[in-house]
Amino acid sequence: MIEETVIRLAAAAKKHPVCFCLIYFAAYMIWFSLLERFREPVIIVHSAIDDLIPFVPVFIVPYLIWFFYIALTTFWFYRHSREDFWNVCRYMCTGMFLALAIYTILPTGLHLRQEITGTDIFSRMVAFVYQTDTATNVCPSIHVMNSIAVNAVVQRSDAFKHPRLVKPASYLLAVSICLSTVLLKQHSVIDVFWAIIMEIMLYSLSYRPFYAGRTAKEQKKIA
Repeated sequence: MIEETVIRLAAAAKKHPVCFCLIYFAAYMIWFSLLERFREPVIIVHSAIDDLIPFVPVFIVPYLIWFFYIALTTFWFYRHSREDFWNVCRYMCTGMFLALAIYTILPTGLHLRQEITGTDIFSRMVAFVYQTDTATNVCPSIHVMNSIAVNAVVQRSDAFKHPRLVKPASYLLAVSICLSTVLLKQHSVIDVFWAIIMEIMLYSLSYRPFYAGRTAKEQKKIA
């Protein structure tokens, strides 16, 4: 019964990928918002290494570019490679689901944020992020997880006309985003470490076809 339901859901998602993404995103945002509002941290994440890392407001740029990096790359795959589209969706959605589950079971928070005294545009942008994004639900870092997921699929994709330009640029951006999380004091190095570990574990799942090990009849239903 459960197996049949999963097969039907997979087939429906394949036929209506945009609806699938919208429904997943809506469910994710509701869950995350509820955690932000009602779940208090039980663990304050901190490492001695965090105290050695400087606060660098200019890294707000790659931190915010993350939103466009994730959205535009996913849209590109949707238009040019459905296989890579489902690879990146599988990679990110599984990671985000597990992250929210961890936040629910073991809520985490930070006491790393700096007092913003600068008046430059980067400092003001950081202050805005601090005001709109609470220092809770931090381990593992979804910023880091999704950056790794998208970049991993980009590196394996053949959907780009200029791969020698796109792939190194994706690496550079992904690394910059990961660095921004600690240089803006949005995350501890512990959050980054566990995000990397989780993405390593989820990597093979992203490239394991959903129909692997299924009968021809089941594969036909999904297709």
